[in-house]
Amino acid sequence: MRTTHWLAKCFVISLPLLGLLAVVVWLNGCFFFNYPKVSHNKSVSSLSQVRVVQHFMGKTIVPAHPQRVVVLSGSCLENALALGIKPIAASKSFVSQLQRLVGPLSGIEDVDWLSPSIEKVLFLKPDLILGMHFHQDIYPLLSHIAPTVLAPPGTTGAWKESFAFTASVLGKTKIAQQVMDNYYARLTQFKAKMGDRLNTTLVSVAELRTDALWLWAKASFSGVILKDAGVARPYSQTLDSQATLSLGGGPAAYALSEELLSELDGDILFLVSEDALGKRDLHPILEQLKAEPLWSKLKVVQQEKVHEVGFYWVQFGPLAANRMIDDLERYLVKQQ
Repeated sequence: MRTTHWLAKCFVISLPLLGLLAVVVWLNGCFFFNYPKVSHNKSVSSLSQVRVVQHFMGKTIVPAHPQRVVVLSGSCLENALALGIKPIAASKSFVSQLQRLVGPLSGIEDVDWLSPSIEKVLFLKPDLILGMHFHQDIYPLLSHIAPTVLAPPGTTGAWKESFAFTASVLGKTKIAQQVMDNYYARLTQFKAKMGDRLNTTLVSVAELRTDALWLWAKASFSGVILKDAGVARPYSQTLDSQATLSLGGGPAAYALSEELLSELDGDILFLVSEDALGKRDLHPILEQLKAEPLWSKLKVVQQEKVHEVGFYWVQFGPLAANRMIDDLERYLVKQQ
C-alpha cells in the first residue's frame, strides 16, 4: 500500500513535467539519430574557431564566424542586418517591418519571436541562436540545439548597447565601430548645417497608439538620437525614466491626455503615425486627433510643421537611426 501510494503521488506531481520531458527526450533522439551536434562539437573543434561570450544566462562558447544564425527579436534582427549578416530565420513580423527600411529580405524562414517552434529551429540546424531575456524559459531547449545567447533587458534607448552586444556575439565589432562612426559623422554634419538654430528649435516627438497619444522622452530610442543631434526638446519630453513611470507610462514614454495637448507643442513635431508591425490602421485615430479643438491651437499645427514619420522613430537600431537622421536633414535643414 505504501509503495502504491508513493508511486501515485509521484505520478501526480510529475504529470505537468511530462510534456517538457517529452520534448527534451525527443530533442536528444533527434540529435542522436539524425545528425551530430553541429553547434557544439564541430564549432568547438578548435579554440581559434570559437569565442566565449557573457550574456543574460551566463557564459557560452559560440562560433567565431557563425554562418547559420537564428534571431528571435526585432532588435537582434536589425543589428545583424546592420552588421552585414542575414539570419536564416526570424519572425515574419520583424522581417516585414525591416523590409520597409532595407528592401526585400528573401530566404529568411519564419520563427515566432515569443513562442518559437523548437522543432522548426532544430531542423534549420543553426550554429548560433540569438534571443532575449524573456526566452529564458526555453533556453535549455534552445541551447540543446545550438549555442544560444540571450540579450539582457533594456529600454529602446539602450540601442547602442544592444548593437554592441550583438556585434560582440557575432564577432563583428570592427564593422560595428564603422557603423557607429558613420552615425556620429552624419550627426556632426547635421549640427554644422543647423548652426545657431540647433539650440533654439524645439523638436517634439509623439506616437499614435490605439489607446492614446504617447510622448517619447529622453530615455527613448528617438530621445537618445535627438540628444546626440544636439537639438532642443519641449520640457514634457525631457523627463527621465522615474518621471515617466510616475506618470503611469514606461521608462521611456508616457500617454498624454487630451486636455494636455499643449505640452506636445514645439517648433516641429514628428508624429509616428505608422503601426510598427503594420497590423493596425491608425488613420482613424489620426483623424480623431486632428478633430480635437486643442489640436488646431498648437503653434506647430498652425505653422504646418507636423510631419508624419514611420516606426523607425521608435525602434530598433542603427538602420532606424540613420532613417531618423534622414528626416532631421529633410525637415530641419532642407526646409528651413
